[in-house]
Amino acid sequence: MAYKITKTLDSLQDTLALAALIGGKLRGNEVIELVSDLGGGKTTFVKGLAKTAGSSDHISSPSFTIRNDYKAKDFNIAHFDFYRLNDPGIISDMLAEAINDPNTVVIIEWGGIVGDVLPIDRMSVKLSVGDINTRQAEIEIPNDYDYLYEAIK
Repeated sequence: MAYKITKTLDSLQDTLALAALIGGKLRGNEVIELVSDLGGGKTTFVKGLAKTAGSSDHISSPSFTIRNDYKAKDFNIAHFDFYRLNDPGIISDMLAEAINDPNTVVIIEWGGIVGDVLPIDRMSVKLSVGDINTRQAEIEIPNDYDYLYEAIK
């Protein structure tokens, strides 16, 4: 059974704050799937998460590079974006390697194309746009990540 939480995010700061709660509790070896339409706040979420995890790296969308890596205080962050791919090819192997690295937090955008590589036990954050300033965050957290649930409940 997974934990399920819905949060209303009324501003950019709310999105960053939610991500910060998660980023401050990450240990390494977590997989987080971000789901939303274009412009839904995925990169903003990663910025808040990475900063609180101790990264001073410039955070940007990996839409054109497919993968961006960031150094956090106690682990690495591998940020994947599969939006532009029709076939993941060798990138699936790269993703599997990152998922199996206990010193890496893996964040995935547009993960449908690599669904067979993603672990069942992963955190999912679905961001949907309400009005121009509001987003809904529907979060599913596997039992193994109960410490993340405790941070945001």
